[in-house]
Amino acid sequence: MTLDSGGDEGGEQGRSINLATANDDGSEMRSFFSGNIPERPLDNGLRYMVFPDNRRIFIGDFVIECSTSLETCSDARLLPVAYPAEIASGAHVAYRWSEMVVAPDNRSVAWTTLLANYSAMVFVGELLLKDDGYVITKTQIVSTINPFSADPEHPDGVIPQTVRGGEVKQFMHGGTSLSLAGLLQRDIADSVVHHLATGEMEAVTLTPGYTETTIFSPDERLGVTMTTRFSPRSDPAIFGLVPRPYPDSLNINLNMLAYSYGVTGVRRQRAGNIGPALIDIERSKIGGTDYHGTNLNSDPEWVYNSPLSWHPSSTRAMWIEQNRDTGKRRIQVMHIPEYRPGKTVAAKPTPTSLPYAITDLSVAKSYARSGQDIDVKVYGKASGYISYQRGAGLVRKTYVDFSDDGTSVYSGTETTKANPRANSTYSADMTLSGPKPGRMRLSVTFGPITGDLPAKILFDKGDDGKRISAGFAEYDGRRLQLSDLQP
Repeated sequence: MTLDSGGDEGGEQGRSINLATANDDGSEMRSFFSGNIPERPLDNGLRYMVFPDNRRIFIGDFVIECSTSLETCSDARLLPVAYPAEIASGAHVAYRWSEMVVAPDNRSVAWTTLLANYSAMVFVGELLLKDDGYVITKTQIVSTINPFSADPEHPDGVIPQTVRGGEVKQFMHGGTSLSLAGLLQRDIADSVVHHLATGEMEAVTLTPGYTETTIFSPDERLGVTMTTRFSPRSDPAIFGLVPRPYPDSLNINLNMLAYSYGVTGVRRQRAGNIGPALIDIERSKIGGTDYHGTNLNSDPEWVYNSPLSWHPSSTRAMWIEQNRDTGKRRIQVMHIPEYRPGKTVAAKPTPTSLPYAITDLSVAKSYARSGQDIDVKVYGKASGYISYQRGAGLVRKTYVDFSDDGTSVYSGTETTKANPRANSTYSADMTLSGPKPGRMRLSVTFGPITGDLPAKILFDKGDDGKRISAGFAEYDGRRLQLSDLQP
């Protein structure tokens, strides 16, 4: 395994690092790299992604490279990585990369770029060694740019498209697919798989709360995922309990607040945990909200941090945990000796002919500079419509007897007013009638997403003497009260 001291994925502990290998019982620690990682504008700290060849580490803007395996390395060198000019710098870029992953072919890479207008793009390319550094070539945008197409039956309507994209987590299926954080079936993040050759998106988890970063075992039958599902008093499930139509293209912009509340806040001071959870992939796909897997959190004072990795046997996994009070880190190891793994998924060529992908990378600048103001109407296949407005921190959805199947009918409104540096609000007054009825009667005020309690739910009383945050959500017989959550 590879250990680090100094630097982390958020870049908060400095750029002077020491890297070492050790046996998985902690013995025979051996240093192989010590030095300072230069800071680049628009980088996103340090993140350590070991190549499958076990002699290189991708750390975002650099590669640490050895001529032999990391365990025997004596000649580690630091080589810069040149990203495509269109997203390497510029006012349109917030962070050049958020997370980056390497395929089993040791050449193909994928990453998410965060743009200045709070949007993001997913890229794939090839990492090639040239002269004294690496260059990313053959770059393509594989995320969705336009989430709507024209509705031929309604001149004032649009048809929502499945939105590809999210924060990349892992190459899988031998290098032919990507695991990502996405919004495929709920308004709060779940894990999804992006099949690169076709662009098809597949749900891996289906939870009303916040779940992401599913890392698949080498046989791809198990996964370990970061999740709020085992922490009911800090689980933002109330916002995702009622499924809404087209949550990827018609998202209500709650995900940032849910992450700040349920993940960042728990990593700082909010009581609770974010797992991780051990899941059976197929059961997770079909199990719906009733399937939870196994909670791997063993101590309330220690909180999961990425990255996470599996042993080649598919019977062990390990991840970083951080103590909330001291900031000290430790490595947690999971053993499942009773598990009978399948065959390790063999490496396959990562697809490069992607008919839906965009090769004109200048699109990134125009996409980031666009206001992304949206005012559309989505007509139901059976009845009614959804009016969707988005712009300048405001998102509003109005359901007018909307139904795609003729049995489940949505009526009412949802509104989010987001301001990361100040208070944000979300309100819902909506009803879902049909075989699985649901209701949302919510009024919530969140504090800023900074500080020790980011996205704090403010339960203060307003001028009318009522709580400014109150209400409930219910769906298919399950009811959640906002008052059960911590501030």
